Amino acid sequence: MEHTRRRSASGRRRAHPADDAHLRLREQLVPQLALVAAVLALLGSALLDVDLPPVAGAALAGCLLLTTLQRSAAVRDGARAAAALRRSETVHRALAAAGSDVVLELDGDLRVTWVTPARPGLLGRPLTDCVPAEDAAALRTWLVDPLPVERRHTVRLLEDAGHPRELETTVSDLRADPAVRALVLQGRDVTARAEHERALTALAFTDPLTGLPNRAAHERALDRVLTDGAADRSVLLVEVHGLRAVHEDAGRYAVEAALVEVARRLRATVRGEDDVARVDAELFGVLASGTPAEVDRLAARCLAVLEAPIVTGAGIVDLGAVVGLAPVSAGLSTAQVHDRAELALADARATGSGAVSRHRPELSAVRDRRERLRADLVGARDRGELELAWLPVVDLAEHRVAGVEALMRWRHPDLGDVEPEEFLPVAARAGMAVDLQRWVLRDATSAAVRLPHAGPALRLGVNVSAAHLAAGTLVADVTRALADSGLPAGRLVVELAESALTGPRVHDDVSALRRMGVHVALDDLGRGATSLTGLGGLPVDVIKLDRSLLSRIDRDPYVRAVCAAVVALGETLRVEVVAEGVETSGQLAVLESLGCGFAQGFLLSRPLGLAGLVELLESDGGRLWPGLPGPVPGAGVRP
Repeated sequence: MEHTRRRSASGRRRAHPADDAHLRLREQLVPQLALVAAVLALLGSALLDVDLPPVAGAALAGCLLLTTLQRSAAVRDGARAAAALRRSETVHRALAAAGSDVVLELDGDLRVTWVTPARPGLLGRPLTDCVPAEDAAALRTWLVDPLPVERRHTVRLLEDAGHPRELETTVSDLRADPAVRALVLQGRDVTARAEHERALTALAFTDPLTGLPNRAAHERALDRVLTDGAADRSVLLVEVHGLRAVHEDAGRYAVEAALVEVARRLRATVRGEDDVARVDAELFGVLASGTPAEVDRLAARCLAVLEAPIVTGAGIVDLGAVVGLAPVSAGLSTAQVHDRAELALADARATGSGAVSRHRPELSAVRDRRERLRADLVGARDRGELELAWLPVVDLAEHRVAGVEALMRWRHPDLGDVEPEEFLPVAARAGMAVDLQRWVLRDATSAAVRLPHAGPALRLGVNVSAAHLAAGTLVADVTRALADSGLPAGRLVVELAESALTGPRVHDDVSALRRMGVHVALDDLGRGATSLTGLGGLPVDVIKLDRSLLSRIDRDPYVRAVCAAVVALGETLRVEVVAEGVETSGQLAVLESLGCGFAQGFLLSRPLGLAGLVELLESDGGRLWPGLPGPVPGAGVRP
């Protein structure tokens, strides 16, 4: 029962507003009707000259009293409602004034008719006059032409001091409402947030060390140039050389001071409309305007100012630089322009410090060929495009083939024969070098076991890269290849470049190979800065003189002396010496006079296919000498 009463009370409290209005109307009409009835009764009694009975008089007096009470109650309720309305308005105005939101009412001419918090400078003025001139047209379009579809807009409202206050504004169109007839704008103050976002954007597009724009800002500026279609613009990439040496000699702070000075000099060298950015640790980008000749002169000026000595707190710093430049052409993307500039930079880097290179179509052609080789190298072995070639190693004392070096050859179906000097670096960058060398090791050992020989069994030389050593699988790969093929360990020569012998785990792997009986050769001696005094400490059994050294041995006394010293050192250390790249009779004669034990090169034999090698070994016991019948150039596998 109690629950029912609560429900009915709740139902009364939740009565529809229309029912309340009808109830109030009835409450007002009843006294009014009673009063009208009383008046009519009095008039009737007066006209008919009839005395009212006492009861009627009492009723008439009651009606008058009720009417008076009702009117006083109505006046009291009206005063109370007006006071509540004033309090509500005061509270809402106080809340609006205390908050950060701004509320404006605009008339049909977009004049501000009301604003809170109070802004004396806004009242009566068109809102379009209260924003920066460049924003006025967009604001008018948003508000008037046509009615705003996009309900949110950022309005930069000018304060008295002239500084814009950014408001994230929404609009309500109440012009059709007869009680309002205005556009009502409510704006949230986002000035602090916008300033914070601009500060973060500046950090995101600025190099913190030099204060120059960074790579992202440089690319954004290039995007704008490409979008606008500006003519006679070029990208210069300036690569600074020598900073690593500065770091080793003077430390990080000297490098930072040098970079700051480099940035200052570049900024002072270019024209005012040109953009300078630091796009990498040692790389600066310039978005320059001008004809090709003007851009070339600008590149030369950049090199000149960077080659001048730089004074830092740690002393004087000498730097060098190279420049690669590419024109900004219509139809290219930002990535394509930068790609061309980087190709030109690589070409300048190959030329040497102080070089300037402009992008040429052939640079892109070389890059495209390299990328195609990288893609086509995947699966080339399974397609049968890779094969082994065999370069004989001749014993100069016995005039007989004493060994062979296994080389890779790639017969590309479209590009023809691709030299190892071209595709092996591509394989190394693609991470495929170790797999290819593992394949060479396996197939070469299997083939070498079956090679005929009249004298001592032939040795097999296989090149191994530093990447194979760094992979940590060389010993296991050699062990597996020897076990699968049955080739004795003493017949295998693993050829390593000097740079590969300096890794952290190289000593252990090389020692393990030598304990197995495998010979280790130092390959390409003379190509780099090799110290003869350090040869005695290297764990090698064979030294191979590089072809760059042999090319001058018959006409350069210094080179001849170096070769003689290596041959003598080999005799002392009981290390065999092999001369690579013998191509003339004069070179061969000098090597014989020095007592060099072994040689290989085109003069003696070009690389052969397996069938050609077998034919050579079966012919006269493998004897091979210039001028005597031997393999026909081009037979087997061409070099």
